Amino acid sequence: MLMQSTSQVSSPLLAIPGVLASIFSLAIGLVALLTSLASFGRQAEYGYLISPGAGGILFIHLAIAGMVGMAIYLEQEKGARWLQISIALVGLPSLIIFAYFREWLGGIFLIAIAAAVYYSSQRMSSAPLLLFSGLVGFLVAQLAITTLPYGWKAWAIPGVLFVLAGLIVLLNGYLALLPTGRGRGARFGSRLLYALFFSLVAFGAIALLMQVPHDAGGRISNACGCNGSNLSASGTAVSLDPGSSQDLREEIIAPEDVRTFPQGESILFQARDCENEPCQYLWWSDRDGILDSNQSFSRRGMTAGWHSVTLTVTDGSGCASRDSIELGVAPPSACSDVSPLPRYYPVDTPCRDIWPNGTESCQEIEVCHPDLDYIVLDAVRCCNGTASSPACAWARAHADGDNKRCRGLYIIRAFGPDAVYMQGYALFKACCSGYPECTRTSWPSLAGTVSFREGFNQNVANLSCRQEEWGVSAWRSDTNMSENSAVLGLFPAHATVNILQTGVCVDYAAALTTALRKAGYNKSEAMVAASLGYDLPLLGDHPGHAYNLVKLPGEEGYHIVDTTGNGEGINPEGLPHYFWFVGNFMNQPVRIRVFDWWVGYCSKISPYGFNDLGSVKAPASAEICGCPG
Repeated sequence: MLMQSTSQVSSPLLAIPGVLASIFSLAIGLVALLTSLASFGRQAEYGYLISPGAGGILFIHLAIAGMVGMAIYLEQEKGARWLQISIALVGLPSLIIFAYFREWLGGIFLIAIAAAVYYSSQRMSSAPLLLFSGLVGFLVAQLAITTLPYGWKAWAIPGVLFVLAGLIVLLNGYLALLPTGRGRGARFGSRLLYALFFSLVAFGAIALLMQVPHDAGGRISNACGCNGSNLSASGTAVSLDPGSSQDLREEIIAPEDVRTFPQGESILFQARDCENEPCQYLWWSDRDGILDSNQSFSRRGMTAGWHSVTLTVTDGSGCASRDSIELGVAPPSACSDVSPLPRYYPVDTPCRDIWPNGTESCQEIEVCHPDLDYIVLDAVRCCNGTASSPACAWARAHADGDNKRCRGLYIIRAFGPDAVYMQGYALFKACCSGYPECTRTSWPSLAGTVSFREGFNQNVANLSCRQEEWGVSAWRSDTNMSENSAVLGLFPAHATVNILQTGVCVDYAAALTTALRKAGYNKSEAMVAASLGYDLPLLGDHPGHAYNLVKLPGEEGYHIVDTTGNGEGINPEGLPHYFWFVGNFMNQPVRIRVFDWWVGYCSKISPYGFNDLGSVKAPASAEICGCPG
């Protein structure tokens, strides 16, 4: 009786979920495999148990396994036999690839898929195989999902449909007991409604059980192939122990490190009191030579530019100590229209003013804004040993005794994984602007709306959305957020960092460039760069991605730095491994680690970047650490 009932409902209509699951699984597997070949064997490097490339291969095998299950369900013995031969022919070279790249977990999954196919073929029952394919599909997706930056739905669809198909087959004999209308058309419509109902139930269950992979952390290395020797400003290597808060006794009280003064202004120099009198003092600048031999003095007319100022103190017993700072002397025009004048700003900036009166580039990269000085002060205190934090400890451990390098690494780390100054990813900006980042990862009804403001501060919640506005012109008030539109273009740096405290890729890149420029990095050492737009298979046009190019002291090459969404930031050995993109699954925000091969850091980089000077020519690929050549 059961076999008879089963054959009555084993219809092509009820096979549709399984067929669609196989098609989606095959398409996603091919896309993932072809776009992540570079990931094979690097699963541990990215903090995962299998690589995205291995995940692509496994999805291809799950697709064939699903086809076997549907062939068994539809009683197509010949088709099932040929599909079993196909999975064996594809499985053998796949197993060899896994063994070669030491993808042992991928090999175990592959053997499990083959065993499930064999078991179902012997039992002539497809329900276990389809349920297995769905559950394994979800597990593989969790391990390798970050291959597709916009792929949460794409990864989830095959698993949901496989589970649904398995439930249909499992309950096959009982579906005939469900009430249906009379007539062929009524029965068809009833079964279609049941299929939709089961689909909703399956999607709901998966949404509750779905877990987002956590950041496993990245490897930390002290050296990049681009590294040269790193010396302190005085030319003497200084060891900075991250476990100590005072590794070097400060001798210079004023001016503080990396301060900038207008040319012609009187600058106070002051040293700490000497413990063993009498003491001799020698102040020296790498630009102006000997400055003075007193404990305290003032000086005007120093040469414009960055000075490495070194103080040598020799006490009565002949013991000497040395301290160094960087001092900026800027042309009087720099930041001249800002009051109060910032304490930290680059000596080579053309900017005179900030938002709302500065030029567009001086509003986007607000190097003259005094309300951003605190970031540089944090970096200075970190690197002179008077402050401590996880970001500071990391920076000091990798600074090689160079304070400028330490400041840069601290700022990168604080905008990146330590999330000190900005947090998360502002998907709502993409939604407001109607960009595909929102429409691909949200329900269609959300396109063009300001969604996913949860998890941000109240300033974000009170923003408006006017798609016709763009960039700094869309920011009208620091106090009334309803006057500002949450468009994707760049806001003034102070608004991004101090008021919204979040952003998309270009916001992170502009904020980091602003802070680095204020912290003593010149116009060619810190800039916003971008990968040009390109097409993603099955997912459509990709508008490009913004990040930074930074040249650290003592290195010949540039580092690509990507702090987007509090991503890794910098990889001392080459390219960043990933950044965080925030999308959503079934209207629930999720974080996705997007790996370097999706971004095209080297292959698609724009020939021009920008900073407060406007457009800046980007270095050649051969000058970028981690790029070919």
